[in-house]
Amino acid sequence: MEARSEVIRRWWPTTQSLDLVEGAVETVAAGVETEVGRFVGGEPVATSWERFGGLDAAFRAAPDFANVPTFFLVLPSRSRWSVLWNNSFLCDGYDSLCWCLTKNQGFTTVHWSAHDEWTTFQSGACFQHRRREGSTVVERIVQVMQEDKRWLFHESGPTLPEEDVGSYRARRKRDRLNEELVARLLARLGASPWSEEFYAVPERRCFVLRRLQPPATIIRRPASEVVRAR
Repeated sequence: MEARSEVIRRWWPTTQSLDLVEGAVETVAAGVETEVGRFVGGEPVATSWERFGGLDAAFRAAPDFANVPTFFLVLPSRSRWSVLWNNSFLCDGYDSLCWCLTKNQGFTTVHWSAHDEWTTFQSGACFQHRRREGSTVVERIVQVMQEDKRWLFHESGPTLPEEDVGSYRARRKRDRLNEELVARLLARLGASPWSEEFYAVPERRCFVLRRLQPPATIIRRPASEVVRAR
């Protein structure tokens, strides 16, 4: 069975990482606005709540792609999670934003990425699950990554109850974590970000944040140079 829904495939590889934040979309949006505002300093931003006809239309709202995000979406889902997407052509999510949402705002977050073939990076899969206990961030990291002909495996932090740790004993490191295994883990956490049915779009509004005057040094690319529709 194909793990990725049609619109997820259509926007690949920008959908190889769809970060998760536990909380209602309205609450998560407020946290994202605060943390992005902290990143960009006094640079002006515009925020809005917009209703899109579907997930494809939400992604199409990005005017272009850039080496650092200038367009952010917080997408509502039919679960306890909200989903983050941005227009970085690196297509690797926004791990530092997830860290700040946990550290400064107290959200439980999951930064993850999975691509069995080479995309913007060599093949690999990873997840960073973070939650806050008091002032301490409790972090679980598992990574499998290709480095030319070598494969590397790393894990740290307390194991999640939802993990299938048996896969980490696979002889080949590349088999210890991949697209399928990440999707299964996220499903056990109550999230299916590669399924269109997971998103509460168009029935609910999405939060949109746009940087209005990003630095001129930012590199921009049209969607046709980034998205690999297939």
